[in-house]
Amino acid sequence: MATIVVLKLTGKHYVLVGTGYSFYKDSRPSFLGGALFPHQEEGESMCAAISDEYGVIRWVQTNEIEVIMIDGARIGEILEPYLNSCLSSNSESDPLGDCCPACGIGISAQDKECPSCGLKLMDSIS
Repeated sequence: MATIVVLKLTGKHYVLVGTGYSFYKDSRPSFLGGALFPHQEEGESMCAAISDEYGVIRWVQTNEIEVIMIDGARIGEILEPYLNSCLSSNSESDPLGDCCPACGIGISAQDKECPSCGLKLMDSIS
């Protein structure tokens, strides 16, 4: 099983080896306040390990790559049966249907927002 990704900056193709996530918090003395008022910085890092044709592994930010193929099938081909089944179930009498209009995931009539993308759903305009 192989996941092929493309590095957006260069357009070069790689094999996705794995992913990693980390959260960091850093504290160091500030310039004026010293240890009394330290400078604090925190954030998160989402990285992916990718390999080229020579087996050289490098780490990149996940927003720098795009998955284009899994096991020889394009992403659209893999998701097509799920998207089409949801979109074809929409009826004229129910404008919202059973799918989110933004992402196509199945929703219920009781949902106030899409559980996948967070789109606010309205059943009628008042």
